[in-house]
Order: sequence, then C-alpha cells, then structure tokens
Amino acid sequence: MIPLGRDLIVPCDEKGHRVRLRSGRFFFASATCPRCGAPVDPLRWRRVVRFFLGLGVARTPDRVDFGVWAAAWIVFGLTLAGVLIFRLTADVWWPATTILYGPRWVVLLPVASVAGLAIWRDRVMLVPLGLALLVTSGPFLGFRLNPLRMLARPNQHDVHVATLNAAGRVPRVGPEGVIEDLGVDILMIQECGVGLAELLAEVPGWEVRRRSSLCAVSRYPIVGSAMMDGRELQRIGGSALTTTFTVAVGGRELNVTNVHLETPRRGFELMLSGQFFEGGESLRQKSILREIELGRAQRWVDSIPGPRIVVGDFNTPPESRHFQRHWGQWTDAFAARGFGVGGTRLNGWIRPRIDYILVDDHWSVIEARTGPDVGSDHLPVIAVLRLRVD
Repeated sequence: MIPLGRDLIVPCDEKGHRVRLRSGRFFFASATCPRCGAPVDPLRWRRVVRFFLGLGVARTPDRVDFGVWAAAWIVFGLTLAGVLIFRLTADVWWPATTILYGPRWVVLLPVASVAGLAIWRDRVMLVPLGLALLVTSGPFLGFRLNPLRMLARPNQHDVHVATLNAAGRVPRVGPEGVIEDLGVDILMIQECGVGLAELLAEVPGWEVRRRSSLCAVSRYPIVGSAMMDGRELQRIGGSALTTTFTVAVGGRELNVTNVHLETPRRGFELMLSGQFFEGGESLRQKSILREIELGRAQRWVDSIPGPRIVVGDFNTPPESRHFQRHWGQWTDAFAARGFGVGGTRLNGWIRPRIDYILVDDHWSVIEARTGPDVGSDHLPVIAVLRLRVD
C-alpha cells in the first residue's frame, strides 16, 4: 500500500470529496468522484502539484527506500552546487580549471548509480535525477542538441569553412586527402609546418598562404593577410598567433582570422608527475596569460571590418569564464548548429572542445560538426556559413 505522503489525493469539483487518483500510466487519465460523479481535477494541475509535493518524502519508512530518496536529493543538490561553482570559477580557480580540461563525464557516474537504485525501489525519484542529468549534460558537459539543425538546407552560395590543428605534421591522408575529406572552400590550419604548406600548394585549384605556423588554404583568391604582433607575449611563454587572411568570395572580400593561443598543458604534465603545487601554479599563470591572449585576439578582430570569421585552436573550452568574457558575444558555430559535446582535442578518454569557428552578425550558421580524424591530435571543425543579406 502506497503511504499517504505519496498518494495523489485531490478534491472533486462539486462536493469537495477527497479522491485518490491512480498513478503510473494513468496519471493524466480523466477521473470522476465515486461518490457524487463530479469531475476530479479536469485541468490536471492539482495532481501535478501533489506529485511534486510527494517528492519531499520517502516512498516508505523502510531504510532502503529512505536511503534511495536521500541519495537522489543529495546527488541533485551536489550537482546544482557543483555546476554553479564550476561555471563561476572555471579558468579562474585552478581546481576548476583542472576539471575544465579533464574527463567531466565522470560526474555522470553518481547520477547513473542512484538512478539504478531508483528504478529498483522508487522510480518517482528519477525526476530529480533526470533534472540533475539535464544540468550536467548542458551547462557542465556542453552537450548540444539543436533540433533545428535537421531543417538546414545548404545552397550553392554558402561558404564551407574548416579549422584544423595539424600538430606540426603532414596528415596521414595527405594534403589532397584532407581537402577532399573535409569538403570545404576555406581551410585554416594551425601548427602548419613549411613541408605541409609546400605540399598543400601543389594541390591544383587551391591557394595557400602561410604566416608563421598559420596556414590559409582556399579555393577562392587570397588577396591579403595581416598578422597581430604577439612578440611580447611570446617572450613570456605565450603563443598569441593571430593572422587575418582576406579572401575574395563572389566579388566581396571576407576576413577570416586564424588563431592559435597558449595551452595550459605544462601544468597538467606537472600534476601528473606528482608536482601538484607546481602544476597548480602553472595552471594559474597560464590562465592569466590565456586571458590576455584572448583579449588581445578579440581587440585585433574588432578592429577589422566585417563580415568576419574567426577560427582556430583557442586552447580554451567554451565554459571558461575568460572565453565567455571575450568571445561570448560571437556566434559559436558548433554551439549554434552542432550535435553532441563536440570534443576536438584527442587525448585518450579526455576530449575537450578547444577548436572553434566563430562568426559575427553578418553570418548565419547553417551546419556545424566535427570532422573525421585525419591523423592529427585534433579533430577538424567544419561549418556551413551563409552571408546575411544587407
């Protein structure tokens, strides 16, 4: 017998008789009072209120049922608090920065474990656990659903853009294979060595420009380039590579900026070797340096007339407060039209999303996805962009 605390008891509309409604798959079924025949809760809102009030008590006084009930609410509360702290401190407090780049999916394990107990003893508690899963999947893991992406209809005037960190090597599929596999009009490459640039230049029908370790590969004419001066940041251990390539598309010049910013990798290497204090300090210092680079790159791009596209390896996940402060006003192509988490840095069972295609208000994002593994330690990011009508 279900205890009174979980009973769905609501009054009938005519006499106010207390009526116990059926639950489960009959939760929303219409009901009448067995005493006077009056309708009971025809709008269904009273039973919903009663249902949520019932979540405040355990199914039975049994210790196991009480334990499942308490565990579900503890997981729910810790999830909300943890996600809030993470979003407020990621890339500001080094423990949160460690989580920012780490295997965040492990936080699903407590939810999954308690959900198994709830299915066994008290399925009603799947409600708070489901809410905890939603909070974890979106604001914490960065999962994107974007159902409108299925309505996308690319046309011949769209511009197909991709970014790829080549890790200083020639992709195993070869330069021509990369272009064919990605199927794009413009490809921006980071860690693009001289050898790769020379091989790309041999592919017929494509133009190649290289500035430092940044390459632009385009089937449209590349009519100019300008590089941000990042020498003072590079002298103190930064990357600060930011170059804008001007591409002539359909009689209009488009500015596509290729960036490669500093990585916090050294801090994690120190922590993995057991030097936690040194690793934490390195993460803190690199976070400061990366914020400076993010801001410098933003100001550089802001000085360029639109339409503008910014792509590359930012070495910063989207949940970073630094990233949101400087680039949150831009449209992130994967966030707008991608599906899933979109991890791009291949590092075993850790795969943060640190590579982006960002656009200004001149563009609409039609499609976005991560591309195939071409032999780098990064996955490419591909987007189909459409220039808005002025």
